[in-house]
Amino acid sequence: MIWLAFPAFVFLTVRLGVVLVNLVSRQWLGSTVKPLSGYRTEKARGESLPMVSVLIPARNEENNLSALLEGLLEQDYPFMEIRIFDDGSTDRTGEIIRQFMERDPRIRAEEGGEDLPEGWNGKNHACHRLALTARGDYLLFLDADVRVEPDLVTRAVDRALAHDLTLLSLFPRQIMLSTGEILTVPIMNWILLSMLPLRLVRLSHYPSLAAANGQFMLFRGREYRQHRFHSMVRDINVEDIHIIRLIKKMGYTAETLLSRGEVSCRMYTGYADAIFGFTRSMFAFFGGSGIALFFFTLFTTLGFVFVWTGMTWSWMVVYLMMVLLLRALVGAMSSQPVLRTLLLSPLVQASFVWIVIHSFRMKYRGKNTWKGRVIQFKGI
Repeated sequence: MIWLAFPAFVFLTVRLGVVLVNLVSRQWLGSTVKPLSGYRTEKARGESLPMVSVLIPARNEENNLSALLEGLLEQDYPFMEIRIFDDGSTDRTGEIIRQFMERDPRIRAEEGGEDLPEGWNGKNHACHRLALTARGDYLLFLDADVRVEPDLVTRAVDRALAHDLTLLSLFPRQIMLSTGEILTVPIMNWILLSMLPLRLVRLSHYPSLAAANGQFMLFRGREYRQHRFHSMVRDINVEDIHIIRLIKKMGYTAETLLSRGEVSCRMYTGYADAIFGFTRSMFAFFGGSGIALFFFTLFTTLGFVFVWTGMTWSWMVVYLMMVLLLRALVGAMSSQPVLRTLLLSPLVQASFVWIVIHSFRMKYRGKNTWKGRVIQFKGI
């Protein structure tokens, strides 16, 4: 099996190299920005800071919205408005919004109905509607289930100003409270940090060298209003990756970074929830290519078998040590316990295979559901 062993070894070596590049280049918001530096600089020049519109699509988010809004009210950034789109919620989301509107006049809300306009997905429609009335120089789209530290907006705007960004996207630090989440959620950064040198998102003009996370997307308002990016991807269920690739195709500058806690998120609440959620986006991680996804799954799952049978056991030991090193580095960069990451890596890999199987099934069916709505299953 040398014809499989050698590619497996080379593929792992390249992925480990990508992880090391991401580690050395320090692709974290917290390590690249001095808190309040932009604010102080602007004040020293006697100029006003740009206004930020924080835009939150919310559908049945009674368990999450209060914590996010409390965090936003504690932001040290002085020029903000907060707009929420209640997207046909049937729980206490609307009541919670009204309570916060009474506390702070910066918070405004808009209500949507259960029925979507033809050709739209729910989140894209909500984001588009929010942007239509936003007044900010920057538009910050946040998912309702994220949590924010008081200096998040300042750090993000500072970064966007410093690098003249049309889009800044952050991958939040993931909060995992159940065993099911621990066995699934790390898959996202395991793929991201071993397949994409994040620095190239900003430095390269190739659209394929891009990734984004819809949980945090900060747009410069000028370009957003010109192109209405959510309208351009209105029927796409993995809108974040589509948008950043569109932005790079247009020649604008975008950047994707990791968060060490300035923004955090509990993406899913259990194993089944996570499997279902990742199934929607797995093909998008690989550019919509089933072939790329298949071979990635094959080599990451059975690579050690190929090396063992095609080379020698000593090379297999080296291969496994490299696998563990990659897992450990990704865990550390993601602010996750390294020992737990290593001990559970076989089970996480098994969960990844299960997600891939479900992804192929959903692609064959051509549709899925999310938050009670049918969505069309589309890759990139």
